[in-house]
Amino acid sequence: MLAAVVASFGCAHEGAAPPAALDALFPAGRRTESLAALADSEQLAPDESFRLREIGRDAHTSHHVVWIRDRETPHRHDQHDLWVVILRGHGTMRLGDEERPVGEGSVLYVPRGTVHAFRNLSGAVAAAYAVYAPPFDGRDRVDAE
Repeated sequence: MLAAVVASFGCAHEGAAPPAALDALFPAGRRTESLAALADSEQLAPDESFRLREIGRDAHTSHHVVWIRDRETPHRHDQHDLWVVILRGHGTMRLGDEERPVGEGSVLYVPRGTVHAFRNLSGAVAAAYAVYAPPFDGRDRVDAE
């Protein structure tokens, strides 16, 4: 296992900081991957504006990678809390009635019932790591406008 982790990150030099990574223990097994590789793991088709892909889940949470070309429609999740880490890109995030700038490394918490929407201003497809609690069922999305 250690050899696979070292191979996925390249040779580590003493004193050098390791790359930012996801290290998650799911019932199906441990997933360790650099955040850059996670963001690059899929590409949007030219006519595709949004994609959500589940990468793991347990009894309490589901974990996803999200790609956004332009912007989300303001919406809420009435049964799910959401944590988002911006992996690539920058823009603004609406939480409730306020919109604020966000960029790579930003960590966002969206309590259930809160209207939210990301607007990508980076000029390239943005990527984020999203965790829903309880596990996302794909149906709890209510457009706000």
